[in-house]
Amino acid sequence: MNDLNDLLYFVSVVRHNGFTAAARATSIEKSRLSRRVAELEKRLGVRLLQRSTRSISLTEAGERFYERCVATVEEAEAAYDSVANLRKEPVGIVRVSCPLILAQTYLAPILPAYMASHPKVKLVIEATDREVNLIDERFDLALCARPQIGSAAGLVAKKLGIAQRILVAGHDYLRSKGTPTVPTDLPNFDTLGRSADIYDGSARWDLINRSGVRLEVNHSPRLISNDLRLQLEAAVGGIGIALLPEPIVAATIRARLLERVLPEWSATAHIIHLLYPSPRGMLPSVRSVIDYFMIHLPIGIQERSVVADAFRILS
Repeated sequence: MNDLNDLLYFVSVVRHNGFTAAARATSIEKSRLSRRVAELEKRLGVRLLQRSTRSISLTEAGERFYERCVATVEEAEAAYDSVANLRKEPVGIVRVSCPLILAQTYLAPILPAYMASHPKVKLVIEATDREVNLIDERFDLALCARPQIGSAAGLVAKKLGIAQRILVAGHDYLRSKGTPTVPTDLPNFDTLGRSADIYDGSARWDLINRSGVRLEVNHSPRLISNDLRLQLEAAVGGIGIALLPEPIVAATIRARLLERVLPEWSATAHIIHLLYPSPRGMLPSVRSVIDYFMIHLPIGIQERSVVADAFRILS
């Protein structure tokens, strides 16, 4: 089998005009260079170099062979350099998976500052609500929101914060229809729901209170939509009561466009966390994104929080 290292040895000897100079430049023993070039000539069946005590020169066969070899060696050197550059500073593409709501509410406000300070990094954000396989789908990291951080082989999980889905409604609706005082009142009110809330043909909310008591509440939504921002606008517009994530409703509650309903109750809190493969061999570009997210996302999560941390309920 041909050893491509022999091409490098041959090119080095020609570039440095001799075995001694090539040995100094490459830190490869002169005897090794001489032996490997001789073995290369033997395999080819031709003499590549004319040797004298003080110099070398290419034969006709050597000139032809060198022209091809030097192109191969330069391509290999360029390949090594391209990877070496990735290791020196944040540069290149970083692929991130993130649920749509988290992308809109948490990532969008902080990305411009990162991009401005890392001009050589390109971000590919796939906003999707499906659970991705980081390794198989070649994502560098993923933002997730789940009741618990599950174990995943070969992945690191870092907690960023906690968010809940809470019950909200517009002021006009509550003034005209009244306010529920216990969860079992909810079936008597207009509600908004998602297709994911439908079980066996009926809409259901799984609620939990501050004492950890769980309750399943059936309701009949007037509007069913998986677009949570559409639900938000519908709730502000007075259509009914919605169960929506904190980051979506925080601003409208603070602006007094919505108010909480049954504040003692909510859906189970979701842990927002960052997933990424083992940091061994991690590129600076990926590390820079992880470090930036670990600093700025917890702040954004807290700023868009409605529920006090002391009252968050985890499963």
